[in-house]
Amino acid sequence: MEINEKKEQINEERRTVMKNNNPFLQHNIHWLSHSSINKWITDPAQFIAEKLFDCKDIGSASMHRGTATEFALNKKYEEGIFDINHAEQKFNELCNFNGIDFDNKKRQSESKTLKDYGNIVDKHFKYENLLACQEKIEVQFEDLPIPIIGYIDFIFDGVIVDLKTTARMPSKESESNKRQMAIYNLAYPSHQMELFYATPKQHIIFKPKNLIKYQKQIEKICFGMMKFLSISNDKEELASMFQPNFDSWLWSEGLKNQVKTKIQAWRDV
Repeated sequence: MEINEKKEQINEERRTVMKNNNPFLQHNIHWLSHSSINKWITDPAQFIAEKLFDCKDIGSASMHRGTATEFALNKKYEEGIFDINHAEQKFNELCNFNGIDFDNKKRQSESKTLKDYGNIVDKHFKYENLLACQEKIEVQFEDLPIPIIGYIDFIFDGVIVDLKTTARMPSKESESNKRQMAIYNLAYPSHQMELFYATPKQHIIFKPKNLIKYQKQIEKICFGMMKFLSISNDKEELASMFQPNFDSWLWSEGLKNQVKTKIQAWRDV
């Protein structure tokens, strides 16, 4: 047998073993994302609630503001002008679909500032030669049995840009954002990675460095996650190993109520 054929046979046998001993699939997890990886780091209990028990958060008005701004910006590349109506329509559509009523104070507040975010993005987001928007990528670490999937905001000639709208301008990019861009860099290793942050009054562009460090970090995190999931096929047993921090802003009232209904281990929290 040729050496290459022997290597491929060994690799195929290893993939079969991985598939049959895959703690992710035992818990119905078929892929990971930068958000699920970051959630595992910041709040393992919420990761368990969402990934193992299918508890879903409807999303916040601020999250929909970001999506709506990005939608209008993409339309600008198609039509040549930034139309705030596109952002407003998308924002209202997302809020309505996710049950955020018009009289919700946060929705009203975000709606009022949507035009300000749009003005900043329209004036300062000056990248040229758009190649793709919201492109799906899939990366795979060796010996990790499931892929990491992501959606890149904007791909330009030689540059990948992720748009972040925020009420307060950060002094530097967050660790979670660096991990996100490190994943994109695995799919596009020759591209420059940039984070475009916009507030209602200003913008800043960060160019994260040393992404190989974060790629190694992500790989380590994923294998740690896999080791935890391999402890038991019983998701209730895994949930009982953590205590959810309901004081955290990350836990919406809707998500808390779902958790108390679906997860026996946390009924009395």
